[in-house]
Amino acid sequence: MLENFQGISGVVNTTKIASIPSFLGNADPLRFVRLLPSVQLSTELEGGLYMQGSDHSHTRISQGGVPLYGIQHLLGLFSVFNTPHYKGMQYTTSAGPESRLGGAVDMQLPDTLVRKLTGTVSVGLLSAQGTLRTPVGEKSALTVSLRRSFVNLLYSRWLHYEEFPIRYGFTDGNLTWQWKPSARDHVWVDFFGGSDYGSTRQATVDRGESHWYNAMGAVHWTHYFPSASLKQSVFATTYGLDSNLDAFQVSWSMPSFIREYGYRGTLRRGGWETGARLSYYDVQPQNPSSRGTFTDERMVGTPRQKALEGILYAQYDCILGYWLQLKASLGVNLYHAPDGAFFWMPLPEVDLKADLQEKGTFHLCYGLKRQNLFQLGITNIGLPIEFWMAADSQRLPQQAHNFSLSYNLGLKDWKFSAEAYYKILENQLEYTGSIMDIYYGDFSLESSVTAGRGRAWGVNLMVQRTEGPVTGWISYSYGRSLRTFYGLQDGAEYPSAHERLHEVDAVASWHINDRWDFGATFVLASGLPYTAPESLYVLGNRLICEYGPYNGARFPTYSRLDLSATWHIRQNSGLTFSLYNALGRKNAVALGIRFNEKKEAYSFQPLAIYLRWLPSVSYYYNF
Repeated sequence: MLENFQGISGVVNTTKIASIPSFLGNADPLRFVRLLPSVQLSTELEGGLYMQGSDHSHTRISQGGVPLYGIQHLLGLFSVFNTPHYKGMQYTTSAGPESRLGGAVDMQLPDTLVRKLTGTVSVGLLSAQGTLRTPVGEKSALTVSLRRSFVNLLYSRWLHYEEFPIRYGFTDGNLTWQWKPSARDHVWVDFFGGSDYGSTRQATVDRGESHWYNAMGAVHWTHYFPSASLKQSVFATTYGLDSNLDAFQVSWSMPSFIREYGYRGTLRRGGWETGARLSYYDVQPQNPSSRGTFTDERMVGTPRQKALEGILYAQYDCILGYWLQLKASLGVNLYHAPDGAFFWMPLPEVDLKADLQEKGTFHLCYGLKRQNLFQLGITNIGLPIEFWMAADSQRLPQQAHNFSLSYNLGLKDWKFSAEAYYKILENQLEYTGSIMDIYYGDFSLESSVTAGRGRAWGVNLMVQRTEGPVTGWISYSYGRSLRTFYGLQDGAEYPSAHERLHEVDAVASWHINDRWDFGATFVLASGLPYTAPESLYVLGNRLICEYGPYNGARFPTYSRLDLSATWHIRQNSGLTFSLYNALGRKNAVALGIRFNEKKEAYSFQPLAIYLRWLPSVSYYYNF
């Protein structure tokens, strides 16, 4: 099912993605990736990818090599990617020469020119989606995908945050035009756009709503020389948020956005690969305002940031002997910060592979990484209200030393993978503010951020069955992800907010007589750390909360079983039945204040997204 080429990284086509249980009729590639041992479990509230102990903002998510920001739909339950639109997906625990500290996931664009009208349509209880592929003349083709949700029609009674209802909807679409003017040229014009809206009302919240959006446009051109290939791309990509909340007679607004305009060029010849990256960033960090009982004037605005980044690199892949192979690269990251500061840094990376034939292969890797963007926010778990900001002379660019050793062994229908990793993270940022700062009009980005460092290490194990009527894998991960910030815990080391000490993932697909496909996924993971409040009181019309050790407590163990069955009625049509959270677990995802009925007493308790036994049925038709 998976093609391993370095540790637990690989390439997977869209057919394999659809083989795992779908969520309410949607086969999501990022849900597939989250079941791999190198990626930590995400909760129902978030859409981030945490690879090998890194933050979710350290993972580069892209489409055709173009970065995308804000890739989650429906509170992270599935992503913005409409699977039938793409050729496949490539994922790796190292982003290579790109400006990210962690791994990368790239959705691969279609590359075959269809000769007749084809497509697929799927209608379920949550959403309807369709993909159309059509030739445009003899040398070009067009692929168009659209998706629209109608969550509130049937699922409003089940979609709750504790006892409070959530209202939600989204729309997204893709358009990819391919043109092959000659045997040596291939051109893609690619567009993507998505829009989400969510709202909720609670006992203390009169109105809470958010609108977030993302969009991308790119032109790619690949030219094939007799002994080389050159790929060039120009693109623009953006993500923005407008969030509003009315509570306790105060109105809050928290707008933010990030825009990136860039060029990418890659030349491959023999064992050599050379490349150039250029990006211009236009960033508006969180710029909140509040009006009401405690403040009637807009807070001091957060300045808009503009920065320029360039990357040059060269990579060489060679055979050192009968069983030893070396892939080495050296690059340089050049960065002009919003405040005029200039930074540069070398980017060395080495991958030494020992191929012992039937005894398996070993990979020993080292890379020095650089990242000039931070993602911060009140929640720190990948919610849309998090925002991006650019590094400058006060908040220095992030960097990381990544070490890993992996082993892969193939035995007929089985594969075994093992990986150990260690990371040293420098110039990390932590958001120390709270929603109460905005509520009282005290928000200041400068005083809400503290700097520090981190380290992460762990072991990932995976056994996979690749052939036969039943395929899938079982994996186990042990990982530590620790942080030290000068303004927190008196400078002592503490667990990061996404650390899961133990995680077990099991995936199984069962194919029967071309008529039925059954699937199941099971996840069992340690609870996430959180900072437990110890007391709450009112002082001078202000709520004051006293906390215990930072991230010193943990939520209960997380577990979830998802099931699906697909009945292929005909060769080109069928029904998919799915059951999300078949065990009916009410997993805690956040901590909140719970008042008694008379609101005379309170307690701090874990809160859960109420998604018990969510069933779904969808109909698909291919033509």
